[in-house]
Amino acid sequence: MTLSPAVDRLPSATPASRVLERARLLLANNGGFVLLAVLLIIAAITSPRFFSEAAMRNTSRQAAVLGVVVVGQVLVMFVRCIDLSVSAVIGFTVVLVAEGGPGLAPGIAWAAAIAVAVGLVNGWLVTYRQVPPFVATFGMLVLLGGARFAYTRGSTSGRVHDGLIDVARHTFGPVTVPVIVWIGLTIVATAFIIKTAGGRRMTMAGANEEMGRLSGLPVDRYKFGAFIACSLLAALAGVLLAGSTGYVDRSVGRDTELDSITAALLGGATFSGGEGSFIGGAIGSLLLASLFTLIVLHGWSTELQLVAKGIVLVGALAVGALLRRRDRT
Repeated sequence: MTLSPAVDRLPSATPASRVLERARLLLANNGGFVLLAVLLIIAAITSPRFFSEAAMRNTSRQAAVLGVVVVGQVLVMFVRCIDLSVSAVIGFTVVLVAEGGPGLAPGIAWAAAIAVAVGLVNGWLVTYRQVPPFVATFGMLVLLGGARFAYTRGSTSGRVHDGLIDVARHTFGPVTVPVIVWIGLTIVATAFIIKTAGGRRMTMAGANEEMGRLSGLPVDRYKFGAFIACSLLAALAGVLLAGSTGYVDRSVGRDTELDSITAALLGGATFSGGEGSFIGGAIGSLLLASLFTLIVLHGWSTELQLVAKGIVLVGALAVGALLRRRDRT
């Protein structure tokens, strides 16, 4: 009976090395679950209020909104790209669906149209102009931020339509609408990648772009589709966020680009493309949302919150790189 292919490569492995190898494999395959379990244990010990109804509701809301964005971010990372413009799309969407905008239905329609345009521009810059995804999407982030400021004329806050608040805060038992949307999108995206020919070809094209082109795969089309889907999901997240919070201010959607990338990395996505898990990304979203809630309950300052987020991001990158390097040896 064999332990695992990785352990079998060590014929003279000591008991200690076998334990370490098992731990590495556990982190490689279930890292998000393990870290989430550790965080929940820490929360139970240091802040029992974490499991109160109000705290759990806030955590699920944050996880759902972030999780919707992460679905799009994982899809983009499958084709060896990233999208930094998602936070700007969220911010613009929230402004459009707020009171004082064009109205709820027209605002959602405008948000969807802008999201499609953003995805098309990002895809065009990356595929036809050969602009690095980081630069292209960062430029779109700045552009949309300026456009939002011009549209609102510097207004810092506002309210959201009551109809949207009612829908976003509606519950089915203990589950809110944003959580249902998040779970549904995660399931659909997972089925697309695993069960459909298009999803498997997208994964192949992302894993080895040159080989994909030689094989006749429409690599550029996959990138366009991923960017458009990511922007549309960011707009959807903006609608859900606006309805959940009930207000608009300058901070809405801020840092979502880095949080979504971190959650995707925690879920197994890589910058090299062709890898990732939507379910893992969902666990990463729940992990980050739980961490944010725990930080607030402990009363940490904004500076310490940023430090904690930075540690999680750097840690996700470092552990992922270490595990992949060990897999290659």
